Amino acid sequence: MHSWKSVTLTIAFAAVSALVIPTRPVFAAAPQTLYAAPDGHGGTCSQDRPCSLSDAQHRVRDLTRSMSSDVVVQLADGTYRLSEPLTFTAADSGTGGHQVIWQAAPGAHPVLSGGRQITGWRLIDPATGLWSAPANGSTRQLYINGARIPVAQGTAPVALTQTTTGFTAADATYAGWRNPSGIEFVFTGGNGSWTESRCRVASVNGTQITMQQPCWNNITNRPMPPIQVAAGANFPNMSTTATPNRIEDAYELLHPGQWYLDGAQHRLYYMATPGQNLKQDDVEMPVLQTLVSGNGTLDQPVQNITLRGLTFAYATWLDPSGPNGFAEVQANLRITGDQQTQPEGTCTYTVPAGTCPFGAYSQDPAAVTWRAAHDVTIESDTFTHLGAAGLNFAYGSQNNVVQGNEFTDISGIGIELGSSDDPHPSDVGADNREINLGNTIENNYIHNIGVEYSGADGILLFFSQQTTVTHNDIWDVPWDGIDSGAVQGHLDSPDHPDLTTNVNSDNTISDNLIYDYHTVLADGGAIYLEGHQGQTILNADGSVNEDASFQHGTMVTGNVVFDDLHSGLTLYDDIGTDWITWQNNVEFGNSYGNGGCKPIGHFRFLDNYHADQIAVWPCGLAPTDLQYSGNVQIPLHPSPSDMPADILSAAGLQPAYWYLTAAAAPLVTRVTPRSDPPSTPTPVVVTGNGFTPDSAVSFGGTPAAATTVLSPAFIFATVPVGAEASEATVRTAAGSASGPSGLPLREVTADSMDNEVYWDTSFTPYNVVDGNLNSFWSSGETAMPHWIQVQFTQPLTISKVVVRTRRFGDMTITDATLSTSTGGAPLQQVGAVTGNSAQDIPFALPTPSPVDTVRVQVNAETVNGGSRIEADIAQIDFYDANGNLIGNPPL
Repeated sequence: MHSWKSVTLTIAFAAVSALVIPTRPVFAAAPQTLYAAPDGHGGTCSQDRPCSLSDAQHRVRDLTRSMSSDVVVQLADGTYRLSEPLTFTAADSGTGGHQVIWQAAPGAHPVLSGGRQITGWRLIDPATGLWSAPANGSTRQLYINGARIPVAQGTAPVALTQTTTGFTAADATYAGWRNPSGIEFVFTGGNGSWTESRCRVASVNGTQITMQQPCWNNITNRPMPPIQVAAGANFPNMSTTATPNRIEDAYELLHPGQWYLDGAQHRLYYMATPGQNLKQDDVEMPVLQTLVSGNGTLDQPVQNITLRGLTFAYATWLDPSGPNGFAEVQANLRITGDQQTQPEGTCTYTVPAGTCPFGAYSQDPAAVTWRAAHDVTIESDTFTHLGAAGLNFAYGSQNNVVQGNEFTDISGIGIELGSSDDPHPSDVGADNREINLGNTIENNYIHNIGVEYSGADGILLFFSQQTTVTHNDIWDVPWDGIDSGAVQGHLDSPDHPDLTTNVNSDNTISDNLIYDYHTVLADGGAIYLEGHQGQTILNADGSVNEDASFQHGTMVTGNVVFDDLHSGLTLYDDIGTDWITWQNNVEFGNSYGNGGCKPIGHFRFLDNYHADQIAVWPCGLAPTDLQYSGNVQIPLHPSPSDMPADILSAAGLQPAYWYLTAAAAPLVTRVTPRSDPPSTPTPVVVTGNGFTPDSAVSFGGTPAAATTVLSPAFIFATVPVGAEASEATVRTAAGSASGPSGLPLREVTADSMDNEVYWDTSFTPYNVVDGNLNSFWSSGETAMPHWIQVQFTQPLTISKVVVRTRRFGDMTITDATLSTSTGGAPLQQVGAVTGNSAQDIPFALPTPSPVDTVRVQVNAETVNGGSRIEADIAQIDFYDANGNLIGNPPL
């Protein structure tokens, strides 16, 4: 019944065997070197007379016609301001087995910039610190001295009620705002907890706000295939009661440290922070949307090019500011255009029929993009300050290597491989040369991406074969770490497994390190797979060759994933997935360890280490052919003896690339198990970022009795007798940091704790000072009241304490008190609330006071409208006399 798959696989393997890979000569001649500089001119491209990038490219094209050695273009230090993308075609390719290498000069850090420096600043309102400067062009981002600056934004100052065309405001305030049609409404979780859609206002008439089309219809009235709706697998419309979580790009919402561009006046505004002088600052406004474009064809691929040691910076992306907005479906795929006559990406599953193939929604573009690229190497580069995705290879891109790069401060996805529109080459009118084949993504450091489009992944794979994603370090991402597949699989489930098909086979996701993910959104995984992940291979008699099908499916091995900051299924085989082998992975500190919603099945889950529940199928229709064996349950608070040191050491960046994380001071995110000062030497696991082989570890000022650095994210250390075991300090050459809370903690105690073994969930009191709103303390199931107490090693001057209730539906602490003491004195009540309905409770002390003990007593709590006997607190934050948070900011 799956005979089509056997045919597809045979054709695909034929394409692999026919692939000709150029080889280098045994005795390579010395490379020919050209020199470029930001102020270069002329055509000689010599070291003493460097040329511009465009002139260097002309010289390269002359040389590639007959190459006897590599050609190297050496870029001097400085900023290369691009007026148009640097575009490579087959004419720029290396020939005769040789490479064309564009690289940084020794010690140089060249920047290919799509930004425009803004000058001519004037302070126009000293009272508010408002500055202004002339600015031509459009952008969605602004940077000052290399730091991204948020656009003018805030919560809605006037209440809004949703209508069929937009909103009704409680009064006419918005009608008086400057440029109402430029205002952008942001809906976090609006189209599912994994999405963050954005739409702009079309007009404001009195209290009536009309939203721009087609964006508004595409988030409130999107076409839904009936088969998806029946299966409960549709991508939802926004609730009819939803209102924006925040409003952006509104002059009236300017706050210190924010900017606003008035396109009609061609004028940029910035409200300075205290002491800031824009005449002394470097202000960059991105105006280009693409920095580098490699445009090959299947007949003439762009090939044998290396980009090494370069920085790609200051690109924007303007389409979300237009009528399409950002109507997110999943993984930054969005619905664009009017859906009334031909819906996007619904194929034959809606009436009227939509565009095909199913799931071919619009992708965010990349600042550096390659099509039909062969043997291209992207190595030791930096992708930063970018307005959409960082890097994309697609349309017949084969045998490319993305290695040793840093991706940070990117509005969307870090790395994309493939496209949403080509599950088969025929879908884009091509032959099997169009398959993305044999690409490697390895040893990349990906963090702080998705800063504008929060549904972004660190790495997103669409349809490919023989892809290897290995040894990447991915952390601080708003949604998933690595995704293979998005949207297309939502038609397939165990009862109709083959409505969609694709070419995926022989892909590997191995030895990656993913942590502190889901910082904004939820319902995903550290590693998330969707849709067919391999082909069903048949024997001659028509029966399924299971071993061959697994062998050529997707292998997910040796990955280490921890600390999901919202909720998800961690090692996630979602709807439509099949032929996946999960082996020798480690997970802890997550909501669930493994599972999915209506996957097809054929899963081998072997020899994994998991602290959280596995094989979770919350949507009914359990998958078929589940092979779970050899898996090891580790404690919720694992110690070094519980953890496989070899797997932890191998995951993430290999030693030659540790330097990528070592430039900044380290970060400590977890100590496990976390406890009071021990009476015997106690081994613990310290997690974080930026650890180096010579890291020094201490506990409350006492050096660790023993230290073993496994990787930039893992240290095994031994806490000496009597030392504060709940916080660790790690020092490297770049600086030192304490954590996870950064507070001088002695101990955290409580009257009781819920049963962790029964619920397979961490409830330890130390969760209230770990910076993670996804973890929480839950008291025992006894009558109210319940209390939790935080004790410091020294008095802290505190002006305010904020108690943050566990994030679970409408759970609310309605009645609570705050007490403090110092030096062993009796506790004194300093605050009380009754009838509270807010998620967080701020207790303001009568006067800022030095205290070393803080106790929160919960007297009443509700959830889903009913009373609850347990107390649930996610976090307790402490603020100093100046109103600043004491300790580390939340993860």
